[in-house]
Amino acid sequence: MLLGHCSKCGKTEGLMNCSRCHGATGAYCSKECQAAHWKIHKPVCKPLEAGEVWGIKILDNRYQPWSRQFQHVLLEPSHPVFTQGELCPVTAECGFPLLIWSEAIHGGLPAMENNQPAVYLRIELDDGFAPFHWQRTDPGTCIVVRQDRKLLTKEAIEIVYNFHSYLLDRADPENAESGHGAFGQPLNPEWLRSFADDYREDETSRGRKGFDFFP
Repeated sequence: MLLGHCSKCGKTEGLMNCSRCHGATGAYCSKECQAAHWKIHKPVCKPLEAGEVWGIKILDNRYQPWSRQFQHVLLEPSHPVFTQGELCPVTAECGFPLLIWSEAIHGGLPAMENNQPAVYLRIELDDGFAPFHWQRTDPGTCIVVRQDRKLLTKEAIEIVYNFHSYLLDRADPENAESGHGAFGQPLNPEWLRSFADDYREDETSRGRKGFDFFP
C-alpha cells in the first residue's frame, strides 16, 4: 500500500513503493528522491507483519542530549501503548495525534531517571503542565506512536518535541484565564506545519539529513 506521499519531498503523484519494504515505510516520486532519502529510510526499511507499527522509544535523561534519546522501535500489535497509551493533547489539537506510554507510569517498572522530552509531549492545553501523575513519578523510558499507526520517524518526533518546547516558552497562566489557552492562541495544524517548515529549513541549512517532508 502506498503511503500517499513521497517520503522525501511530499509529492502525491507518480509514486512508487520501495521494493525492499514494499511501501510499508517508503514511497517515492523518483529514483532521485529515493536515493537522497536512503540513509534516513534504511533503519525502518523492512516489510511489516500484520499489525506491526514503527514508533519511537524515548530514552530517559541519562542519555542526554535529547537528540540521542530518540530511537526507532518496531512494535507488535499487542504492545500496551495501543491500549494504555495516553493521547498527547497538543499533537491531537494540531492534527497529528500521538499516543505515549511510560514503562514506569503505565508498566510499573522502576524508573532510573526522569524523561524531559516525554513529559513535554504530555503537557495539557489549558495550563501547559503535564498531569500530576507524570510529574509525581519519573516516567523513565517511554514509547510514542502515531494514533493512526502510520510511520513515526525520529525527525518527526524531534520537530514535535521542539514545538512543545517552543509552546512552553509562550505559556502563561494569564493566557488561560483570558480563554485563549496557555499558549496565547488556539492550536491548529497550520501552526505546527509552519513551525515544522521553519525547523526543517534551519536544520537543513546546518547540513542535517532527513528533515524533508513532515507528514
